[in-house]
Amino acid sequence: MAIYVYKAKKGPAEIINGQIDADSQDDAIDKLSAMGLLAIRVEERQKKDDGGRQAQGSKANLEYIRIKTQDIDIFTRQLASLLRSGVPILNALLLISRQAETGALSKLAGSLEKRVSEGGTFSGAIAEYPRNFNNLYINMVLAGEKSGALGEALSSLAEYRKKEREIRQKIAAALAYPLLMIVVGIATIFIMLTLFLPKFTGFFENAHQALPLCTRILIGISGFMAAYWYWFLIILVLALAVFGRVERGTKKKFFIDLVKLHAPFIKGFIKYAEVAKFARTLSLLIKNGIPVCDGLELAAGVLDSDVFREYLKESRIKIIKQGCTLSDSLKNTDVFPAFAVNMISVGEEGGKLEGALRDISEIYEGEVEQAMKIAAALLEPALILIIGGMVGFIVFAMLLPIFSIGTVVR
Repeated sequence: MAIYVYKAKKGPAEIINGQIDADSQDDAIDKLSAMGLLAIRVEERQKKDDGGRQAQGSKANLEYIRIKTQDIDIFTRQLASLLRSGVPILNALLLISRQAETGALSKLAGSLEKRVSEGGTFSGAIAEYPRNFNNLYINMVLAGEKSGALGEALSSLAEYRKKEREIRQKIAAALAYPLLMIVVGIATIFIMLTLFLPKFTGFFENAHQALPLCTRILIGISGFMAAYWYWFLIILVLALAVFGRVERGTKKKFFIDLVKLHAPFIKGFIKYAEVAKFARTLSLLIKNGIPVCDGLELAAGVLDSDVFREYLKESRIKIIKQGCTLSDSLKNTDVFPAFAVNMISVGEEGGKLEGALRDISEIYEGEVEQAMKIAAALLEPALILIIGGMVGFIVFAMLLPIFSIGTVVR
């Protein structure tokens, strides 16, 4: 693939300049025609290697602005509103740049406005910032440009990102308290066993009395942890290093995701969350005119599970090579519920696949939300009982020999 610099005519009088990725000069001209442009001059500028990196500079022209996800959401929503109100994109970008509340958003909008004013397309401009705008965002914008409904595409994208943010916030809120209890409980027990209990060991030894079994076990655990406490910290750090950050596309990530999909209690939650995200994303893409095959690839890219992504990759290959429908390609997978596959099949037969996918996302988002509420309701008292029971055992094991000593003295 190569980069082609073009000069093209837009409308009766406007001349624009820009660049486009294409396999050949003819392919570049076809792409420009699909964008409603009449090519005047198309020249190859720079080759790309198979990994997608530019031969000169290794993606040196791709930039990155450190900006919050929330600012990208604000930018998307504001730009969609301005475009739908009839404001030209150059003016809209300039307005956002001047009125932005943060310097990063102002810089980003200003940079995009400069690229578009130089003759590039908006999709080409945001493609220069792949770390700020993912493939889903870029392809949605490209589809909006081709259909002449960029404002509607950005509006749909803004709603999609808002829904994603709300779901993440709900999950974080549901897990915050249980995680806090687990951390505080483990820290409390660790401090009691390593700092406080060893101070009582000498008192029990001077009592010259046979200690109860539970007290001897507790003293043994406390002595071991007091002597080798640093090993526990080392193991914790190693566990976080190994499992805390796992790169996508690796065998380790695939294995961990596979275990999650078969683990008791959490497998249903993970499966429903991924199906809901997939259905919502593909519904959005189809709504904005992106074909199912391309939509499958883009929808797979936003999923967290490598197992789901692998199944969707196989489904896409089946659709391309065998000509089967989306529902047929998903029937023999273990991760997609039969109910979801049947709804997709009904949507395909009725010509309402986008609506069926939207219904699937709403149904399974409701399942995820209900599962979170139930899990939170059961997890909190369970943690209280477990942590309280462990602390109670420690207190009981420490007090029992003291009571025994008092009985002997009498």
